[in-house]
Amino acid sequence: MSKDTVNLVQMQEPTLQPEQQSKLKQLVNEENLRKQEESVQKHHQTFLASIRMAVTVFGERFRAFVTDRDAVTATVVGLTLLAGGVYSAKNGTAAVASFIEAGLFKPSLVSEKSRITVLEALQHPFQVEAPRLPRQPSLEAQVRNMAIATRNTKKNHGLYRNVLMYGPPGTGKTLVAKNLALNLGMDYAIMTGEDLALMGREGVTAMHKLFHWANTSRPFAVAVYKALLLVPKAGTFSPQEEMSNYYLRVAQNAFLNHTKERSNKFMLVLTSRHPEQLHRDIHDRIDVMVHFDLPGPEERERLVRMYLDKYVLIPATEGKQRLKLAQFDYGRKWEEIIAQLVQSWQ
Repeated sequence: MSKDTVNLVQMQEPTLQPEQQSKLKQLVNEENLRKQEESVQKHHQTFLASIRMAVTVFGERFRAFVTDRDAVTATVVGLTLLAGGVYSAKNGTAAVASFIEAGLFKPSLVSEKSRITVLEALQHPFQVEAPRLPRQPSLEAQVRNMAIATRNTKKNHGLYRNVLMYGPPGTGKTLVAKNLALNLGMDYAIMTGEDLALMGREGVTAMHKLFHWANTSRPFAVAVYKALLLVPKAGTFSPQEEMSNYYLRVAQNAFLNHTKERSNKFMLVLTSRHPEQLHRDIHDRIDVMVHFDLPGPEERERLVRMYLDKYVLIPATEGKQRLKLAQFDYGRKWEEIIAQLVQSWQ
């Protein structure tokens, strides 16, 4: 039925019988459905034609691009340079920031060090060398042999031997470690197990920064004071204490991971009163053990003379202090000497 015929019949609808009106509606619906199908089919054909045209154009251009060697080469080089630039910018910025941080600041875990950062160099251009403590002849020989071996290792760029110094407190273990590093032209950093225990979740990050710092300079000596608090053997603390120190255990694992092999960058020096209570993995890392005993009468006399020279004679005879002898406070200086002696032979 044509469109005009349908319109004519619709105009006569009011005069038709009910059956004729029903048939008329059916015819109208069929006509509308046919129109919709024609519209959908036409749209579908138009869409397919557009796709065929796009594929044809893309294929021709891609074929032309592939056959053009210069265009392919330029595209590959450009994409490579772009990817390399993005990667270099991302990682280069991090590397520069890490280098600047290492030069300006010291790791938070370090309580004392010899390396002077840029900020410290502006504030304190000069650094005083640590004093030498009198030692017993046998201990002196051990320290001398250790120094010779370390010097040869540094000269030959070998792997440094790790050292454990143990004995009563106040016997100069940490001071010997500092002197060893300074006399051999090495930097040193001192950390304590107590500081690590107080850092909580920041301890593991500080541990990684410490060893990263130690690997970015000349040969380095990492001295660990009170190593028992850092790496105790299993069973040293109660289960409740071990559970409450979860972050400390994570930092301990980081320490053990950084020291699992000897290094040509840093030398590990541990000090402890009770070496038998250290973690067994630490004993596997130790190459030299040096025992420090309390000083005898001769060593104590030499200590008195050394502190007398340091706190009384040298300040009174050198520098600007020699012009102020009348104002020199001998009582305070003697109190300092006595305090140092008490600490040394406690």
